[in-house]
Amino acid sequence: MASPPLKLILSPDRLGPKGDGICQSPEGTIYIERSAPFDKLRVKIFKDLEGVSRGEILEILEPSTHRQSPSCPHYSACGNCTLLHLTPQFYREWKTQTVKEAFLKTGLKPQKWLEPIFLAGYNRRRATFTVLKKRGKIVMGYYRRRSQEITEIETCEIAHPKLLKLKKFLNPYLPFLTKEGAPLDLFFQVVGNSIDMVMTGPIGKTGRPDDAFIKVLQDILEVSDVARVSWRNESQTQTLIQKDSLTIQFGSLKVELPPAAFLQPTIEGEKTLVDAVLKALPSHGTFADLFSGCGTFTGPMLRQGSVEAFESDLSAIKNLSKASRGKKLKVYQRDLFKNPIPYKDLNHFDAIVFNPPRAGCPEQAQEIARSQCPTLIGISCNPATFARDAKILCRGGYQLKSLQVIDQFLGSHHVEVVGVFSKSK
Repeated sequence: MASPPLKLILSPDRLGPKGDGICQSPEGTIYIERSAPFDKLRVKIFKDLEGVSRGEILEILEPSTHRQSPSCPHYSACGNCTLLHLTPQFYREWKTQTVKEAFLKTGLKPQKWLEPIFLAGYNRRRATFTVLKKRGKIVMGYYRRRSQEITEIETCEIAHPKLLKLKKFLNPYLPFLTKEGAPLDLFFQVVGNSIDMVMTGPIGKTGRPDDAFIKVLQDILEVSDVARVSWRNESQTQTLIQKDSLTIQFGSLKVELPPAAFLQPTIEGEKTLVDAVLKALPSHGTFADLFSGCGTFTGPMLRQGSVEAFESDLSAIKNLSKASRGKKLKVYQRDLFKNPIPYKDLNHFDAIVFNPPRAGCPEQAQEIARSQCPTLIGISCNPATFARDAKILCRGGYQLKSLQVIDQFLGSHHVEVVGVFSKSK
């Protein structure tokens, strides 16, 4: 017979980099999500799939002064946000300190910490809702954290109003879009006045698009803001129906977006990051944009010089190349993880901007470190991997001139950081 779950009274003394409260107990280190430092909690202890000991809050015996009542009615069940229970002041101090600690662990200290910027974050233009039809009942919402259970939501404090409007509008169509018993992810992204929609998973009655399914999509596009619907099956993404092109302006570039194109989560966040890059960029010169995507930074950088953009995604590169006609822009498809640009080819740039995925770019950082490019500007949503790559750059002779925290991920542990490096030729 299995032993009953262990229940303890614990008080976290700090939050870890993922926002979980950390405390020591006779059972070892326990991580308690949605806790605050110095909460007094009665918790149930369990092991997650990776064998980490975690505590589920059963009762808050004494709330911390850093705790507030979350304003979202779905907070206790939804896994999308994890830090809405923290007071604004503590939340900001913790995010800033988390970034600083990531760099201190590598022994790095910037010459200057710029004033952190915290954005409202209540208008994220991209969201993924999961739909499940089981025995005729349909639920559409977000997964609980570390669970396959879907929480139905009616409101969301962080999502753009257009996304919530579309979610509600689609309710009558869900029985025709979903396959019995198979989860379907619906990705929505606001692009101007339109919405891009990408479906991932089995669709319709058969699991694949048929004439009846396309007819439902036609009805949706006719009376909604949805401009395009695509289907992602395994590694392929197929556009099923489109009524309008989806384009976006990046500086002087008007770029057509491929399905599920990566955009910064909020328009305000994009503008703030672009402003930070342009402020650090030389007033004129030849620049490289590594991991350029569809051109978020490429387009604005053209105001101050010529640009060479490098990106592995073929769709993004094709569309950026189309938009580059008549501009001082060269575009290259290149996987910078498998095939980093050699340092000798980087020497002619006056500045390099790099914005890698969360995993960072240690291989490319090794080559950049050996180059003689005088200015580097890095953007990352993972302070830990950015600090690791920054250490590589500094070992190669670069100085970390400044770091700035920019938070557009309200309610989560994610945070952006912008770092500026220099090297004398």
